[in-house]
Amino acid sequence: MIRKRNILAFLMGLGICRYFGQKVDRQKDKKIEINNVLVDILDRWMTLREQGSSLEEYLKQNNYKKIAIYGLGLIGNHLYEELVNSEIEIIGIDKADIYNNFKMPIYKPDDSFGDVDMIIVTPVSGYDTILRTLEQNYHGKIISFQQLLSDCEGSSLWSKHNENVMNGVKRK
Repeated sequence: MIRKRNILAFLMGLGICRYFGQKVDRQKDKKIEINNVLVDILDRWMTLREQGSSLEEYLKQNNYKKIAIYGLGLIGNHLYEELVNSEIEIIGIDKADIYNNFKMPIYKPDDSFGDVDMIIVTPVSGYDTILRTLEQNYHGKIISFQQLLSDCEGSSLWSKHNENVMNGVKRK
């Protein structure tokens, strides 16, 4: 009887170890997936800049005068840095209360933050949840940062820069 209990306890222990091991593996896989998306985003963004274009130009070309950056982590911080000294007025939206090094107002997702032309969502995961939260108080354009890059890459601005590069013309 004791032997059966020991064997049963051993098998249960193996099952628990396997369960938590798989959970850790899934968490690692998720982190790897997010890092791959971040690398892709940053590569596309730097390619855009290397071609002599910028997100500021795209936003101005499309009459976006005031935007909100949702998420002030890695991508949000870099987007802020690109736009902070531009003609585009920016505000921040983040659920964390730790950001005090930005020269812009920062709101919580459920705050009323006034009129903005567009909200750019910078986190690479959880977009649907973020979208539902923002749609409760805001009824304008909400776009992921990845989609903004795609739109910019598909714009005439991007096409013109690519054509100039292919013809050996560099922008100064």
